[in-house]
Amino acid sequence: MNKSLKLTALIALTLLSGQEALAKKKAPQGTQTLKDLSNKTEDVTPRPANTATQEQAAEAYRHFLELQNPNPKLRVEAMRRLGDLNVEVNEGAQAADPEKMDAKTLKESIALYEELLKSYPNYPNADAVLYQLSRAYEASGDIIKALATLDRLVARYPNSKWLIESQFRRGELLFSSKRYGEASKAYTAVVNGNTSSGFYEQGLYKQGWALFKLGRSEESANAFLKLLDKVLLKQGTMRPTKSLSRPERELSEDALHALAVMAFDEDGPNTITAMFNKHGGDPAYGYLLYSSLGKLYLEKERYQDAAQAYTAFSVRHADARQAPTLQSRAIDAYQKGGFAAKVLEAKQEFVVRYAFTAPFWANRKREDAPEVVTEIKSHLKDLAQYYHAEAGKSKKPEDYASAARWYRSLLDSFPEDGNAPNNRYLLGELLFDAGKYAEATQEYEFTAYNYPVHAKSATAGYAALVAYQKLEPTLTGDAKTTWHRKFIDSAVMYATSFPNEPQSAQVLTKAAEDLFALNDFDRTIEVAKQLLDRKPPADAKLRRSATTLMAHSLYDRGRYVEAEQAYLQARTFLPANDPDLIAINDRIAASIYKQAEAKQASGDSGAAVNDFLRVVALTPNSKIAANAQFDAATALIKENNWPRAIEVLEQFRRANPNHELAPEVSKKLAVGYQQAGRNLEAAAEYDRIAARREETAEIRRSALWQAAELYGAAAKKGQTSAITLAANDYAAYVAQFPQQFDLCIEARQNLADLAVMAHDNNVRNRWLAEIIQADRTAGAARTPRSKYLAARAVLITMKPLVDEFDGVKLTQPLKNSIKQKRLVMDNVLKAYGQALDYNVAEVTTEATFGMAELYRKMGQDVMASERPKKLDADALEQYNVMLEEQTIPFEEKSISLHQANVQHAADGVYDEWVKKSYAALAKIMPARYAKTEVSEDYVTHLQ
Repeated sequence: MNKSLKLTALIALTLLSGQEALAKKKAPQGTQTLKDLSNKTEDVTPRPANTATQEQAAEAYRHFLELQNPNPKLRVEAMRRLGDLNVEVNEGAQAADPEKMDAKTLKESIALYEELLKSYPNYPNADAVLYQLSRAYEASGDIIKALATLDRLVARYPNSKWLIESQFRRGELLFSSKRYGEASKAYTAVVNGNTSSGFYEQGLYKQGWALFKLGRSEESANAFLKLLDKVLLKQGTMRPTKSLSRPERELSEDALHALAVMAFDEDGPNTITAMFNKHGGDPAYGYLLYSSLGKLYLEKERYQDAAQAYTAFSVRHADARQAPTLQSRAIDAYQKGGFAAKVLEAKQEFVVRYAFTAPFWANRKREDAPEVVTEIKSHLKDLAQYYHAEAGKSKKPEDYASAARWYRSLLDSFPEDGNAPNNRYLLGELLFDAGKYAEATQEYEFTAYNYPVHAKSATAGYAALVAYQKLEPTLTGDAKTTWHRKFIDSAVMYATSFPNEPQSAQVLTKAAEDLFALNDFDRTIEVAKQLLDRKPPADAKLRRSATTLMAHSLYDRGRYVEAEQAYLQARTFLPANDPDLIAINDRIAASIYKQAEAKQASGDSGAAVNDFLRVVALTPNSKIAANAQFDAATALIKENNWPRAIEVLEQFRRANPNHELAPEVSKKLAVGYQQAGRNLEAAAEYDRIAARREETAEIRRSALWQAAELYGAAAKKGQTSAITLAANDYAAYVAQFPQQFDLCIEARQNLADLAVMAHDNNVRNRWLAEIIQADRTAGAARTPRSKYLAARAVLITMKPLVDEFDGVKLTQPLKNSIKQKRLVMDNVLKAYGQALDYNVAEVTTEATFGMAELYRKMGQDVMASERPKKLDADALEQYNVMLEEQTIPFEEKSISLHQANVQHAADGVYDEWVKKSYAALAKIMPARYAKTEVSEDYVTHLQ
């Protein structure tokens, strides 16, 4: 080794020894990044001599690494330090000239770091090497590898002291590469780490921007708000501005600006409100964000939006001390934009928002904010005068409304003012002129009755009544009722307060009339009596009205006996030709009717019926006579007094054939006739009900069926005239209500039965065919009953085929006649097969028996067939033997079918057809089937 090389090695060893010693020292407080650490001489770059430069140290490390078999521990540290020095040298150069880059040294550093990591996989400071390697890649412009190296670091060394900084640098690289999703995750790792790492605030800031770039505004806003919480708040309270450092001020301003941009791009102040709601409520610095948004709008010359942003805070925090300031800024914004109308509106908002009942004053006294009090009074006065003048010129409803509003605010805010009574009367006049009669009445009444008596008291009281009358024609329903009650109270108060006024008696009469219209009968009686007791007496016309109201009120209070007498007294005020006599007489009838109702309610039904009928007898032309008669019949029905009920109902129909209750009479008569056993008459009533198209389909359907059943029952009892009526109703039911499948099937069966009664087989067969067709096409609506009836219909309608079979005689030539008979036999068997397809037990047994007998008859008919002529005795004997052989298959088939039929007994079916098959088998095979006791025991066992 030459002297120079030895010296280099010595320097390197010295440097490494110094590094090893310094590595044991604790890193200084305030260190922010690994880069900062690498620039600290006591931590990363030990200086063996003050005269040594970074370039000399690097050269020394290179020479050391050229030595053969150096100490491995020193070698790895030399590799690391040389790489670090190269990175620092390059960064120093770039600090002086950003365009300058030492690619050679960076390449050397990258190679050294890569070799170190490869050769020393268990190197304890590998996380620091990876960090420096990422710096080298980044400095050389290879962002992809720089990012990949940082990925390795965070993945392999989750506990590295450089983890948070590495995640931050990953976020920066990803963000600059517009990979905002991954960047946001890296920043999230930073903010989820140590909140005092030095990267927390910047991490929140950059996390917010990354999420903003991703369009995830809600999460972005959350990050910025967390940052502002950290920087601006201390235990939920705003930090004094002077306590903020310059970076804190700049960071908070940038965050506020970012949030304002988001709100600007979205829904303005509504977006801010949503941000705060999701953040857990408005923070103490909330007004700064509204202010920042307003400022942003102003910069964009969006003055109205700026004003709305300022106003939004006042709306949301009307009690905040900053609220008036922001509200004033809103007014300024409108003024800058030249929006005169908006300036006016803003002033209106100001006096509303800071009215003395507003939250702003909840914990403040007027003396706590005297300037606000002064502004309120000034603005209220200006606004009232302005809109009053505008209303006088324009006559526009909105100007009247605005003037009234500010008058009210002025009165409410300064009620002790000496001009309050006069101002309130002027407010009433203003409202009256504007057509706001309901509001005018309130102000007039307040002026008349809530201040000490003054010159305008009576005038205001009567003006209120005039306002009531102005508004009344425009109201309906509950609103009108409420209005009447208010008018009545006002009228009674006026008459009581100003009894010497000339309008007093008329006002009292009107009050009584309105009380009656509102069903306030007790009070009507009271006011009417007050009018009748006046001295001197009121006008006769007014007294007539009061007396009539008295009678009506007694009636409506349920005092019907007294009411009847009162109406008689009221009638004395009426001349003979007075049109009101009809109404009075109707009231007399109604009084009797009400007495009947009361007796009915008490359970005295008989007396109630008598009173109902007394209404008809005494006032036959009254409006309620028919109803009374109907109610009498209803009461009789409830008592099951059907004969008398029928009599009353029949009288009703004769007297009122077109009355609206006539349909109900038919229904009651139908039930009454039926209860009395007068079924044909009941059926006729049901027909009448079914024919009414005004009835519901269900009522018509039920009535038609009931009528048909009643006619059918009469027909079965031998009343032949009822056959046609029943058939007509059943046929109408099938035609009108085909969707009622079950009942339509029964109707068709009833029609077939009625045809039998009428001895009309063609009609019977037609309805049986319809039963078969309806069941076949019923689908899911098909029922066991419909199958049974259809199966029976098949058996009935096939009887002509059986008769045809029996009618075919076997004559010579036998071949031809047998062929003909077999064809008919096949048709009969086919029909039996159709019956069997229904799988109805009793039909199956009957069909099976019929088939067995068919085969048996066929065999018998063959044996009984005509013999050929001119046969001698031997030939005839041979011919008979041949016929016997031909009948064997028929007999066997018959036996087989009978045997199959008797097998149904084992399934619990032992009807007449099974019994007949047993009987047939007993004749054919007596040895097996003619054992009565065994058969009976068997059947008993099956049962």
